[in-house]
Amino acid sequence: MHPDLSPHLHTNECNTFTFEYKDCTEKHRFLKFLGRCDDAYNRMVHCFHLERLAKRQKNYEKSMKHQELVRQKILIEMREEKKQELEM
Repeated sequence: MHPDLSPHLHTNECNTFTFEYKDCTEKHRFLKFLGRCDDAYNRMVHCFHLERLAKRQKNYEKSMKHQELVRQKILIEMREEKKQELEM
């Protein structure tokens, strides 16, 4: 099962594969069931897979930056609490 084929959700490269696949299924209404459009479909799915991997990597890097910011805030708060305890 592939993701939504809307053009605004994918890169230009994957959109070309998507249009190629859609065009093939429209031209070959019956032969598509016999594997006529399998190559176009496989290229499209492979492109979606690469997009998903890139998105996963980007989200991972973003989450690591966010975790570092949270750690820094926690450390600052801990230092301030310790400072307040020492002043009392």
